[in-house]
Amino acid sequence: MKVWITGAGGMMGSHLAEMLVAGGHDVRATYYKPTIDPLELHRFEAVEVDITDWCSVYDSLAAFRPDVVFHLAAQSYPTASWERPVETVMVNVVGTTIVFEALRRVRPDARIVVAGSSAEYGFVDPSEVPIRERRELRPLHPYGVSKVATDLLAYQYHQSYDTHAVVARIFNCTGSRKVGDALSDFVRRCTWLERHPEQHTVRVGNLTTRRTIVDVRDLNRALILLMEQGEPGADYNVGGSTAYAMGDILDQVLAVCERDDIVPNIDPNLLRPTDEKIIYGDCSKLTAATGWQQEIPLSQTIADMFDYWRGKSDLALIV
Repeated sequence: MKVWITGAGGMMGSHLAEMLVAGGHDVRATYYKPTIDPLELHRFEAVEVDITDWCSVYDSLAAFRPDVVFHLAAQSYPTASWERPVETVMVNVVGTTIVFEALRRVRPDARIVVAGSSAEYGFVDPSEVPIRERRELRPLHPYGVSKVATDLLAYQYHQSYDTHAVVARIFNCTGSRKVGDALSDFVRRCTWLERHPEQHTVRVGNLTTRRTIVDVRDLNRALILLMEQGEPGADYNVGGSTAYAMGDILDQVLAVCERDDIVPNIDPNLLRPTDEKIIYGDCSKLTAATGWQQEIPLSQTIADMFDYWRGKSDLALIV
């Protein structure tokens, strides 16, 4: 099977490319401004494609003519979307439109799985969780708004052109190579502190919010299953099965850290203007369609992330 991936310069896309290559597929993995260590890109065939550039996308698709597309490329950080809302909309909305339109012209019968986000749901009262897919979308930041548009573009192209498009509304996902989310930041900062005993505090944001966590390997299994078995035009929640307070997640990280004298210090710069109190999705629709279940426990994810970052230089650990 010929698979074209956008966003292979990110944590999810790079792991997905490796998984598909290991499965014997012909993979063309595209990246632009990678967030992972660029040295990791040697693990698969990686080519630079800017999804906001029509010619870049069209030429790559026309040359490869994939059977399947996984569209993961995005400006994916909610905090950054407050600082760069125009860039967020350009990459996530205009870029997605270009991908769909180029695919429609080059390979209209290809299947496409699109990365949506739990940020589409926005404000959620604890009485509403776990959130189901039919829940009203009320995003709280520019990133969430852009992902609602991404989701609706997939639906519109399915309805208008019969594009085989499936949306995965991805809840908090992490793993080795991840940067910019709370758990990966906790692990990186604690790995730094293991090497710098003169420092005793770890910078944190809001520790009262609650989040589910799914390992990237479980997430990518779900994406592949949705490509194979998902209903075109439908969207599916993909996430962990337990909603942890961020303070409890930090406690699990500190328990793995090789020091026992680290204390949290709330950094106002890590607090958002608005923040979802709880993000917890009902994944029963995904399970019913594909049989998917979360398999990797949070403790294993944290241990693997420590192993990864302990192999990096001090410079890579600075957050």
